[in-house]
Amino acid sequence: MKSVTVGSAIVGGALIVASFINSGQFTFKDEHIIPVTGGTVKLGEVYDEHQIVSLKMSFNDKDFEDEQLLQQSNAGDYKDALKDKLRTLSDLVNAGNKSQEKATADSISLKKPARLEINMAVKYRSEYQPSFTLVIGTKTVDLPANTAIYQASVDAVDSFMKEKKMALDSSLYLK
Repeated sequence: MKSVTVGSAIVGGALIVASFINSGQFTFKDEHIIPVTGGTVKLGEVYDEHQIVSLKMSFNDKDFEDEQLLQQSNAGDYKDALKDKLRTLSDLVNAGNKSQEKATADSISLKKPARLEINMAVKYRSEYQPSFTLVIGTKTVDLPANTAIYQASVDAVDSFMKEKKMALDSSLYLK
């Protein structure tokens, strides 16, 4: 008689626990823990994530300031954002050159060599970290003089994204 009572209690308890799990009262969720230099970051439930890219043009000449072409732009539509930035720069060039051929976003080129710094990252909004940016990789590309900025930048970013595709994909939790 004791074994029947104990068995019934175990089965009954298992049914109660199973119903709590099924109703969502008990959850077994992935905490999404990311290893970083010096420790780990616990994201918890990830609400939102975006692949982002930043581009910075650096000149070896002290007379020219570095130009931030993109700052945390969505990797899916960075080309449009880059073209908008270069269109703004071409308007500045055209304002100073009244008689010459007009510059466009596609035709702006470098008069001196420069460096293009590419930064790829994933930006998360999550349960434990309201805003966290995980840097996937950084690359510097040397651009010679007379290089069209738009096409060289797009080629460099696309190439870098292909190199880092596996790391980018493994950093995404929302599919």
